[in-house]
Amino acid sequence: MSGSKQPLIAAVLGSPRRGGNTEMLLEAAVRGAEEEGAVVEWVRPNQMKFVACQHCGGCAATGICVIKDEMQTVYDLIERMDAMLLASPIYFGSVTAQVKAMIDRSQALWARKYLLHHPLSADGKLRPLLFLSVLGGRSRGQIRATRRVVRSFGDTWDGPYEDLIFPRIDLQGEIADHWTALPQVHAAGQELAVRLQQEG
Repeated sequence: MSGSKQPLIAAVLGSPRRGGNTEMLLEAAVRGAEEEGAVVEWVRPNQMKFVACQHCGGCAATGICVIKDEMQTVYDLIERMDAMLLASPIYFGSVTAQVKAMIDRSQALWARKYLLHHPLSADGKLRPLLFLSVLGGRSRGQIRATRRVVRSFGDTWDGPYEDLIFPRIDLQGEIADHWTALPQVHAAGQELAVRLQQEG
């Protein structure tokens, strides 16, 4: 550990399938971050109880979602975190439905930034977003479409965006046979934690 501050990283597991390729990627990145002194808090949308955004406009005046469910813990974590590791497979040109519902509920953060002009990064802290993903095919169109969705999520808190996306990975556990994937994301987790400490 190169610094005194322990960065807080949110690890969001977007796949509904446990023990699959996406979870293996995220676990490797988390191990790397923890080895460099980061504290990690997990978010598993598939196990949470929250409703989709109702587009009710309740957040427009305050930047705070009026729906009181388990998404409130996600808002709190985004405000406290130093960075996010978000992992989701690509389904039909986007993240999973569970992650998309979480992203849509970030309308409250969007309202805070664009309507009320109080971006989360007004505190001077950049909160990087590292997106980890797999897809069964290799469609560049699906990858580009997914990137747009995830980038727009990070934009709500001005999060610098990076990704590691591995195409042609479909069978459960197949990512373990990829010659670079797990070491690559492990190193990325390490580098993220070190960078956060240096900047903090």
